[in-house]
Amino acid sequence: MQSATQIRLAVSADEDAVLSLGRALHAESRFRNTALNVARTRVAIRALIEGAPAGCVLLAEHRHAGVIGMLAGYVSEYFFADVRVAQDKCFYVLPQYRGSAAALKLLIAFRRWAENRDARELCVNMSVDIDQERFGRFMRHMKFSACGSNFVLALTPAHAVG
Repeated sequence: MQSATQIRLAVSADEDAVLSLGRALHAESRFRNTALNVARTRVAIRALIEGAPAGCVLLAEHRHAGVIGMLAGYVSEYFFADVRVAQDKCFYVLPQYRGSAAALKLLIAFRRWAENRDARELCVNMSVDIDQERFGRFMRHMKFSACGSNFVLALTPAHAVG
């Protein structure tokens, strides 16, 4: 029996669906009060979709609901060593599908994608501030170790100070 959610690589025709997920992520995240630059976002989406083999956008597609989640990432080397690592750029599942198999399947697919590119480490970050506790539990369940923390300090640009 086929699962209700399948994972696949995004193609150029998926740009609008990826942008739609990006808008949902933006609206839910700590960045919601920062204007979304749609043109810039489209350029980034295209670069990742067309960036094979070093970049990818994986989509979770529900049989009835369409695209419900994404994990975008890339492979690069540490600046200090000849070691390939895979890093996420964006990992998001629509709220109504959290708790389904979508996030699990996306993470497993990203791991396989990274292993196929000889990555020695998989790094997934949380900087959008969406349900950090639940995300941490999920990542620990998936055998990831916490390494460091994200800290943010809002600044006032010099040109804005009168």
